[in-house]
Amino acid sequence: MYLESIYVPEGLNLLIDVDKTPELNLVMVEGSLIFAPETDQNHERYFDANYIFLNKGMMEVGTEEHPYTSKLTITMHGNISSPYLPIFGNKCIAVKESTLDMHGIKREPTWTVMNETSLPGATQIKLSGPVDWVAGEEIAIAATGFNGREGEKRMIKAIDKTNPDIPVVTLDAALDFKHFAMI
Repeated sequence: MYLESIYVPEGLNLLIDVDKTPELNLVMVEGSLIFAPETDQNHERYFDANYIFLNKGMMEVGTEEHPYTSKLTITMHGNISSPYLPIFGNKCIAVKESTLDMHGIKREPTWTVMNETSLPGATQIKLSGPVDWVAGEEIAIAATGFNGREGEKRMIKAIDKTNPDIPVVTLDAALDFKHFAMI
């Protein structure tokens, strides 16, 4: 399969205003790569590439003053045997003397710890401390064992905040791995 590459030279801007891009090989940015904002918070945009390389360039997904408020999924394609960019690796957004500006809706907290260990097959996790997360959002659950590839991504199906200090998050799918909690 042959994938296209894109070059954005210094002084030029590439505005991403399409809902879905084809899978791209390399996006080399010496100018600006800007993701157009949407007024509809439910609008979804998808950007797919093997590598994004900012070389004295800029990538903007919202600003501090005007955060990106709709949904954007940037998927970096490849696997462990994909060719590496020297120093940066594969499946990466490489930043060399550049600006990577990403601002979304402010969330508090952006991360937390689990209140108790979750075993494989669990569909709920208990958190330590209040969160403003809502059903329909995705969360990442970090690996806690010796294998760093045991991190998992799940969608929040529901959150029980009866006890706001220990919210219970119901996940859309069972966990595949044990996630250790040490409080």
